[in-house]
Amino acid sequence: MNSTKGDSYRHADLAAVVVQPRTVASTAGAVQLALRSGGASRPRLLPKPVGIPVAEDSQDAQDAVLAFGPFRLLPQQRMLLRDGVRVKIPGRAWDILLALVGRPGDVVRKGALLQRLWPDGNAKEATLRVHVAILRKVLENGHDRRCYIENVTGLGYRFIMPVRHLTQSPVITSAAGTAAAVLPPQQLIGREEVLARLIACVPARRFMTIVGAGGVGKTTLAEAALHGLHPAHFTSVCFINLASIVHPEGVAPRIAGALGLTAVCGDPLTDIGAQIRDQRLLIVLDNCEQIIESAAHIVERLLGLAPQLHILATSREPLRARGEYVLRLVPLELPPSATLLTAAEALAYPAVRLFIQRAARTLDDFEVHDADIPAVVEICRRLDGLPLAIELAAARTEALGVHELALNLCDHLTLLTRGPRTAPPRQQTLRATLDWSYERLTPAEQVALRRLAVFDCFFDEPAARGVLADPAIDKHDVLDLLTSLVAKSLLNSHLIGTGARFRLLQTTRAYALEKLQASGESAAIESRRAQLV
Repeated sequence: MNSTKGDSYRHADLAAVVVQPRTVASTAGAVQLALRSGGASRPRLLPKPVGIPVAEDSQDAQDAVLAFGPFRLLPQQRMLLRDGVRVKIPGRAWDILLALVGRPGDVVRKGALLQRLWPDGNAKEATLRVHVAILRKVLENGHDRRCYIENVTGLGYRFIMPVRHLTQSPVITSAAGTAAAVLPPQQLIGREEVLARLIACVPARRFMTIVGAGGVGKTTLAEAALHGLHPAHFTSVCFINLASIVHPEGVAPRIAGALGLTAVCGDPLTDIGAQIRDQRLLIVLDNCEQIIESAAHIVERLLGLAPQLHILATSREPLRARGEYVLRLVPLELPPSATLLTAAEALAYPAVRLFIQRAARTLDDFEVHDADIPAVVEICRRLDGLPLAIELAAARTEALGVHELALNLCDHLTLLTRGPRTAPPRQQTLRATLDWSYERLTPAEQVALRRLAVFDCFFDEPAARGVLADPAIDKHDVLDLLTSLVAKSLLNSHLIGTGARFRLLQTTRAYALEKLQASGESAAIESRRAQLV
C-alpha cells in the first residue's frame, strides 16, 4: 500500500499487524468527527433528505477508495472495480453514484441530483430515473441480488449498502486492537524489478511464496510489497509472523488471533474460513520454514474455504501446496570479478551500494574513494551479495575501516555479530542465521551439507555422490538430498552446458566446514574429494 508522508507500515516485534479500513460516517460533518475522534455517526430512525455532499470533492475524499460489497470506487481515477476488474459505467451514472455513496444511508433529493447533473435545468425527473436505472443495472450486473439504491418516494434516492473508506495509509492495529507504532519501510536496494513484479502478481495470484536463503531479504520485500499494493485490491491485510511457533497446532490459533476473530472451537480452520469467507483479504505468513508441513495444509484449506482470500508467504523453501507460485529471491548483484572500477562505477551494483549506505549510517564522516573500491568489492563478494551479511559487515567499518575489514573476513562467522538489538536473535549474527537453517534439516541433509563443503567451486551430481555415498548415505539418495538442499536455499543450482552444477555460497560453506570439522570426519571426506581429481 502506498504511504503518504509520515504514514507507513511495519510489524516490528508484533506477532501480527492488521490493516483495517475506516468506516465512512453517514454525513459529511460526521465523517470529520469520526476521523478526529475515532467514533461513528449516530444512526437515525427516519431518513433525513440532504443535498449533494460537498465533502466528496475534497482532496481527502479524492485520494480515498470507497468500498461496498465486491466494489472499489476510486473517485480520482474515475474508476469502479468489481473484485479487482474494471467496470464500465456511463458518465451520468458515475456522477449519480458519486453523489449517493458520498452520503451512504442518507436520502439525496431528486432536485439536488438534477441540479448537479444538469445545471442548465433542461432535464426532467424521468431522465434522472433512466440514469438511476442504468446505474442499478451496472451494480447488480444481472445476477447480484443485493440492493444498492433505494427509491424513497417523493424525496429522492438513498444508497443503502454499507460503505467503507479505504485510504493509501490505512489505520494499523495490532492483534489486540491497539494502534501500532509505524515507521517508514526500509529502503530496498537492488530489488526494484522484483518488487514491481511481486506487486503486480499478488492481486492476480491467490497464493505466492517468496523463497530464499536466510538473510536475503524475504520479509523486507514482503513488507515493501504491502506498501505498493493499491488499497482497491484488498479490504484488509494481515501480517503474521510464524517464527516463534514451535508446534504445528499453534498456527491456526495464531492466524485467528491476528485476524481478531471470535473464539474458535472444534475445527478452527473451518471457523476461520466461515468468518473471512466474504472478505477480500490478504494474509502474509512470514517465516513458514519451521512449520512448513502445517503451513502448507493450512494454506490449502483456507484458500478452499475463503474464495476471495489471497496469501503471500515467506520461507526458506517452497510450501509445495496446490496453487503455489514461487518467487525465488537471490542475493544482490555483484561487480564482475577482476574488474577495476571507480567509486562512481561501483555504485551501479546493488551489493556495493548497500554496503556503502549502511557504513555511512555507522560512521557520519564515512567516505569511499576510488582506492577503497577493491576492498569494498572484495567484502561484498566474500559475502556473496547477501544483504544481511553485508549489513553486519558494514557495522564493523567504524572500528576497522574497509581495508582492515576485508583482511579479517577470513573468519566472517566470528566477525559478523553486530546486528540490530531489536532484530530477532537469528538475524543478529550470521552464525545464528545459518544455525536457524541447519537445525531444520533432517540428519541426512545435515551430513550432506557439511560433506559438500569440501568443494570450493562448482560440482556435479557424480562428484557429490563420490563424497556423500557410504553406509550412512545410499548413493541412490544423493540426487534427492541435493534437490532438497537446493529447495531449502542452502545450495545453489546452475544450468551449465547440458547439466546442472551445484555450489555453496561462501558464507554457507564456511559454516558447513565448521560442522565438518566438529563431526570428526573431515580428513576422510577430504580424502574422497582428492580421489575425484
